[in-house]
Amino acid sequence: MDSLKMLIYIAARIGLMILLCVFGAFIGVILFPAICSVMPGSWEGIKHFMTDSTNMSIISFAVTTIIMVRLFYNDGKLHSAYEEWSSVMISTVLLFMLFIYFVPAIFYESFNAEGKGKVFYLVLYYVSQWLRDMGEMPYTVSVLIGMGMTLFLCFAAYIIAFRIYIKKHPVILKQMAQRAAPPEDEEDDEEGEDDNISADE
Repeated sequence: MDSLKMLIYIAARIGLMILLCVFGAFIGVILFPAICSVMPGSWEGIKHFMTDSTNMSIISFAVTTIIMVRLFYNDGKLHSAYEEWSSVMISTVLLFMLFIYFVPAIFYESFNAEGKGKVFYLVLYYVSQWLRDMGEMPYTVSVLIGMGMTLFLCFAAYIIAFRIYIKKHPVILKQMAQRAAPPEDEEDDEEGEDDNISADE
């Protein structure tokens, strides 16, 4: 994968991650409470479950994670098919995603003290709210652990997709090994130079 394609791929995956976080917040903050409002009164237990912010955050986290894992599984399969698979490349992409997602959380305390950015932080980090509610951990730690778990599963899905693909198409490994090996002409030239040096001696 060349540099331009790599940059486009990173930007696309970061954009999709942010969109999925917004979608997760939409599910937990708007969609489920709206569904609860039309439920009959006898469904009190279900309504209570669906209006609990911790439960909704867990569901949003699960939905976001499942979609992202599926996406990276598909990426692993496609990259294997087009011989662009690379564990280093996907690790770089995921680290960039984690970095971009984590950086705004560093400034949460200062923005919160000034009463700014409440909607931004509520939406972007809603999928990790359950960690703060259940574990009472610092804001930045919950963000790091929450998205870290998701991206680790994405990495695992990418690797699994590659393993499954090369099991069905073992010729891919052979082609990768051939590309990694030095060209035969260079080896022959090196051998020829060694023979000439020996002959001169």
